[in-house]
Amino acid sequence: MATRNDKVLRYIDPAIHIGVEIGPLDKPVITREMGQVYYIDHDTTEVLRDRFSDPNHNVDVNKIVDVDRVWGEKGLAELLQKEAPLDYVIASHVIEHVPDLIGWLSEVRAILKLGGTLSLVIPDKRQCFDYCRMTTRLPEVVEAYLQRSRRPSSRQIFEHISAAVTYRGSAAWSEAVDDESHLVRLHTIESAWTAAKTAFETGDYCDVHCWVFTPDSFFELLGEIASADLLKFEIAEFYETEGCEFYVSLRATNVAKATEIKQLAASLTSRAPSPSLPVESAPVLQELQFLRNRIEAMESSKFWKMREAWFKIKQQLGLLGREA
Repeated sequence: MATRNDKVLRYIDPAIHIGVEIGPLDKPVITREMGQVYYIDHDTTEVLRDRFSDPNHNVDVNKIVDVDRVWGEKGLAELLQKEAPLDYVIASHVIEHVPDLIGWLSEVRAILKLGGTLSLVIPDKRQCFDYCRMTTRLPEVVEAYLQRSRRPSSRQIFEHISAAVTYRGSAAWSEAVDDESHLVRLHTIESAWTAAKTAFETGDYCDVHCWVFTPDSFFELLGEIASADLLKFEIAEFYETEGCEFYVSLRATNVAKATEIKQLAASLTSRAPSPSLPVESAPVLQELQFLRNRIEAMESSKFWKMREAWFKIKQQLGLLGREA
C-alpha cells in the first residue's frame, strides 16, 4: 500500500529533481538532506515560530524550517526568477488557503518546466471542520481571479469561522459522518463577524480556507477552469481520500484537456456521491446564507465601495488606527 510520501512524491525524485515546497512548517515532505529544495511561505521563519508558539496549533516551532522566500505581494515567478524553471512544486494543505485559485495555479505553472509536477494534498470537506460549507463554485473563483485577490475576502473569512465544526471532538476525522448530533460549531456568529469586519477595516491578512473541496467537486472545478483556457495542467495521478485528505499530481502542460478532467469528476460523482448536509446544520446554514446575502449586498452598495476606497487611501497614507 502506498504511503503518504509515496503519493506526494509519485512523480518526484528529490535526489535528482529541484523544486519548491510551499508551507512546509515543521513537517516538510522533502528535507534539505534529501535534495535541493526551496521553502516558500507567506511569512518569515521568525513570524511563523511566533504565530505557532501556542501548543494548541500542534506545531513544533523548533522544527519549523528556514523559509527561503516569502510569498505575498510579490508573485512566485518574481521570487524565483533565478531558479526557475523547476521540476516540481509540493503544496500540502495549501491550495484551499490561497485567495486567488486560478492566479495561484498560473503562478505555479510559470515556474515549472513543461512536464513538471504540482503535487497537492487537499482536505476533503466531508471529513474536516469544513463539513457544513458548500463546495466551491466557479463564479467565486473567477471573481477572485479578476480582482487579483491577494487576501481572503470578508465573505471567505466570515464563512470559514462561522461554519467550522468538530465531529466527536475532532476538527478532522477519518470516517464518514454517521451521527450528525456529534457535530458541534466551533465559533459564534458574533466572533466570525468581528474577524471579518476587523480584517476588512485594517487590511490585515486573516488566514482561512478560502475554498472547499471534495475530490469530485475539485476535478469538476478544474474542468470548468480548463474549459475557459485558464488551466495549464493535466491530471497525472489521483489518490482517493484517506484520513481527511486526498492527493492529486498535476502535470504542467501548454493545453489542459478539459474533457478528460470532467470525465474523471463525473466518474467520482457516480461512484461516491457527496453526502447530504446534516439535518441539524440546516438552521446554521440558513443563518449563514442570510448573513452572506447581507454582506454581499453591503459590499455592492455605493457607500461600501466609497468606504473601501477611503480605507485604501488611509492605509497608503499610514492613517489607519489614527483619528482622521
